[in-house]
Amino acid sequence: MRRIHIVGTGPRSGTTLMAEAMIACFDIDIHTEHEDRIFVQLPGEGDVMLTKQPMDIMVVGPLLLVDPDLYVICMVRDPRDMVVSRHGREPDKYWASLRYWRAYVPYWRKIRHHPRVICVKYEDLVTEPDEMQRRIHQRLPFLAKKASFSRYHEVARPSAKSIEALKSVRSISPAGVGAFRKHLGRLADQIEKHGSISGELIELGYEPDHSWEEVLQGVEQEETQSVWPEFFDVGELRQRRRGVFKEMLKILMRRAGMKPDGMKARLLGRNRNS
Repeated sequence: MRRIHIVGTGPRSGTTLMAEAMIACFDIDIHTEHEDRIFVQLPGEGDVMLTKQPMDIMVVGPLLLVDPDLYVICMVRDPRDMVVSRHGREPDKYWASLRYWRAYVPYWRKIRHHPRVICVKYEDLVTEPDEMQRRIHQRLPFLAKKASFSRYHEVARPSAKSIEALKSVRSISPAGVGAFRKHLGRLADQIEKHGSISGELIELGYEPDHSWEEVLQGVEQEETQSVWPEFFDVGELRQRRRGVFKEMLKILMRRAGMKPDGMKARLLGRNRNS
């Protein structure tokens, strides 16, 4: 079974929109209800499985080395818009800080050129959805198209959790692009706490140079809190990466015709008898 796993450069990067558009507009046999880590094997049979979990950008690199049936769609979004975005669960608060951008971008650099990784800018998806669908289909020709991304809202049946993240099921629109300009106080505070992001903005083509920073001159920082903690601690980052080598072993065992659960049972039996 081929597996398509969607990751992102942070929360609010468009992973839910991409997952729901893929599920609605391509023939996907098994799919996540909202989010499942790459370590989870969903029940069911078929040719194509689709799952998504933004944080798995930290672990997909090694798994791509051992699983030829794994394909990754990596969503990238302007971090300035990510940190001013809000979630349907707590619409009165900013959802996440620049901590995710700082932690995840190094992993994006490691996987972006892999032949089974498709990097998609959120801005391209919401501006030209059908063209982006064409490019994805070109890279994943085994998929059967059912509908156009531009008609996604007419055919999608998202779960309650996905609707909460999306806020509503509506046509794909670029309305949120450049939203940071209405929240400059929040952005100024984030950059003060986490450092300049201009280098990455230039690297990703969001800005030609550092001159955009002029919009922040004279802006009073708005001391804001995010729903999620402002910074990662080392233990939390380690926890997010945990399990990757165990999963690599499971994949290799399955490719060799062995059942990982059966091997675990045999090992437990040996331990009891020793």
